[in-house]
Amino acid sequence: MARMGWEFAGTKQTMKRRLAYITGSNGQLGIAIAAELKQHDWILAGIDTAGDSSNAHIDHFFTGSVCKKTDVRDFFKSSQDILCDLDLEGISLINNAGVAVFTPSEERTESEFDYVTKVNLLGPTYCTTLFKELVENNSPEIIKTVVNISSIYGLQSPNSSIYTDTARNSSEVYGASKAGVIQLTKYFACKYAENGISINCVAPGGVLNEELQGPGFIGNYSSLVPMRRLCNSDEVAKLVYFLAEGSVKYLTAQVIALDGGMGAW
Repeated sequence: MARMGWEFAGTKQTMKRRLAYITGSNGQLGIAIAAELKQHDWILAGIDTAGDSSNAHIDHFFTGSVCKKTDVRDFFKSSQDILCDLDLEGISLINNAGVAVFTPSEERTESEFDYVTKVNLLGPTYCTTLFKELVENNSPEIIKTVVNISSIYGLQSPNSSIYTDTARNSSEVYGASKAGVIQLTKYFACKYAENGISINCVAPGGVLNEELQGPGFIGNYSSLVPMRRLCNSDEVAKLVYFLAEGSVKYLTAQVIALDGGMGAW
């Protein structure tokens, strides 16, 4: 099978640019991350299972699933034409795609388990390994970064008593998969360090979404946090930008809990 180690140096643009591939680009965090990167004039390619992009910040959209290796490969390949004339300073992958189920663990089905683990674990594995293949032949001067999105529930168990007015009770398979994302971060950061790729992880606490979260849940969750509130999407996006930008070159294999201090209590 042909490899994808393209050279992205071109002649038509003299200003160096930054490129990011964002998975799950149509979701709440995907849109926020894209908005933040676009503020810094990054070129953005997004993949989502939706038929078209609802993210106005994405320059190149590909409909596909991160669970399908052929889709991920085609996602990277499909942007080749628009990228061949760019003089890139850095290339980043944001493994943001993620799903959850909310049924009781005692009723867990094989299909639910497969769904969550495939998207949350197999997806980042495919994307990271093919991203490495994509960039490994590029100049060492080009910054190469991967940012994974885990969850505070990959580090600790949810408190089930806070789900008083929502059925979105965090499940065991979601937390297990997000703990797996943390391990994938450490594994690939060590494996690909010699390829000049830094890989880090953001583990957000509860992200505010008043369309899905009732006032009871918001109040209950906030009471567990020293800062007395949920995280905002743009706060996640700003931390993702910092890690993707890669100016601290010695930073890799790290997991940053963006939880308002909840894990310290």
